[in-house]
Amino acid sequence: MSKIEKEGPGLWTRFKGLFPDHELHIRSGGKLRFFRISSKLQIRVVSIAALAALGWLTFTLVMVGLQVKGASDRIALNEREQEVIETEARVAAYRGSVEEQVARVERRQAVLDALVRRHFGNLDIEETETGEDGETADESSAAIPEAAALEALERQQVAFARALRAAVEERTQQTAAAIREFGLDPRLMSRQAQGGPLRPIRTAMTLDGAIDSEIADLEIALNRLAVMELSLRAIPSAQPTAYGSMTSPFGLRRDPFTGGRAMHNGIDFRGSHGQGILATGPGRVRFAGWKGGYGRTIEIDHGAGVVTRYAHLSAIDVRVGEQVDRGDRIGRMGSTGRSTATHLHYEVRINGRAVNPRPLLEADRDVLEIQSVAERRNGNPLERG
Repeated sequence: MSKIEKEGPGLWTRFKGLFPDHELHIRSGGKLRFFRISSKLQIRVVSIAALAALGWLTFTLVMVGLQVKGASDRIALNEREQEVIETEARVAAYRGSVEEQVARVERRQAVLDALVRRHFGNLDIEETETGEDGETADESSAAIPEAAALEALERQQVAFARALRAAVEERTQQTAAAIREFGLDPRLMSRQAQGGPLRPIRTAMTLDGAIDSEIADLEIALNRLAVMELSLRAIPSAQPTAYGSMTSPFGLRRDPFTGGRAMHNGIDFRGSHGQGILATGPGRVRFAGWKGGYGRTIEIDHGAGVVTRYAHLSAIDVRVGEQVDRGDRIGRMGSTGRSTATHLHYEVRINGRAVNPRPLLEADRDVLEIQSVAERRNGNPLERG
């Protein structure tokens, strides 16, 4: 007895009953033949067919699995290729960003250098090392190491611009205080006629290469300082003659010819005939000749609306348009024009209005030192403008 019959004769019997013996009767040529298909043969045939079907199904499943795996691999490969393409694009974009950053840094440095040279001359600026400041590097910095150094340099430039602007604003306040020490209003001294078409500054590094807001604010502060220092420099503070005492102050007095009350718009200095007359501040000669009751007269334009007048001269040693420095001899004392005796009539006018020259000639040493610094820094204001 077989193993299957031992384990389940009922099941085997039922299964075997599905394949009963069959007899086939075939008549051919008047003869009748019998073919018997046993149950065992049928089971064998069915078993072979089942095995074949199972093998085919297994093969089909394997092929399908391979195809699925191949498709999955192709999808994964395509995804990796896409990631590579995107990474390359990002790297290219980062490198383009770095190039833009380099251009921005170079552009900002050029502006800083120009500002420093214009306002402070050629300075030896010590270069400082740039390093990481502890901030988390962004994706571009990770992809391109140079980006981190450039960002650090940009931050250093902006910090330098802010620090320099603070120093400039402090110096502007000191300069304004020095002007007040001369008894003048720095706002009126620095108020100039202005105009022209509107040309607004585009900040935040626009595409046309404009500078950013920090540099723009620095340049505005520097220009404000320059105007204030030019105003301070324009104040005539030197003595107009090396020898001689003041004989008639600024203000109301008795007219020496009529005896009536009259306004004296300057200061008179006593001296000897032919005594040298000195420029009280740097500037350009705007008038040299005879001027009515003033007699032989020299007028010097010091910039910022400041003009000095030297009258009743015996001789004039300068020409119109000539540039003079503080302390240069420009003429000689005399008594020409409406004058009673040898003396110098000295006037200071700011924006056409006569002011008392005495406070300008009596400033203390600290104020004069600030003025001297402004003069050295700014050179000739008339040549600059």
